[in-house]
Amino acid sequence: MYGLINEAVKGFVLHHHGPAVWTTIHTKAGAPESFAAMSPYDDAITYNLVGAASEELHLPMEQVLKAFGEYWVTNVAVAHYGTIMSRSGQNFVDFVRNLDHMHQRIRVTFPNYTPPSFRVCEVAPDLLQIDYYSERVGLLPLVEGILVALGRHFGEDVTVESIESQPQGLPCSRLMVRHRK
Repeated sequence: MYGLINEAVKGFVLHHHGPAVWTTIHTKAGAPESFAAMSPYDDAITYNLVGAASEELHLPMEQVLKAFGEYWVTNVAVAHYGTIMSRSGQNFVDFVRNLDHMHQRIRVTFPNYTPPSFRVCEVAPDLLQIDYYSERVGLLPLVEGILVALGRHFGEDVTVESIESQPQGLPCSRLMVRHRK
């Protein structure tokens, strides 16, 4: 993952828990104190940071990832990628439908970027089925947090339910996402 993700993890920890906790987490993870945003880092560094945060904060990794997803939208994406976000949709549904297009635009900036992919199907006027594809395992709670925060960004209440996809033989994670103004 690129350094901007790890810097955002750092920002999340600093914002919610302060510098002493960040020092403990990055040390426990065997990670540097800071990261060059535009440089690629081994995914293991990010996973180690999340694992160390889970341990240090006494929270399940899923809860850390979901909270980080919400922080990412509210404190990183809106501040640093507002233009790209505004061009990707003026409401929650349009934005989510355009996630793949947005990631393709971002690929220009980040060589060798391997973004996730999303297939979105409107099941009902207030219900989306989202199939999430990623080569990175274990990040579904991050996506859930991102979707909830995107809902808030667009003035909608969003609830996310993960559907067990393995029994259906799907090569993705399936989410049912209800959204209301």
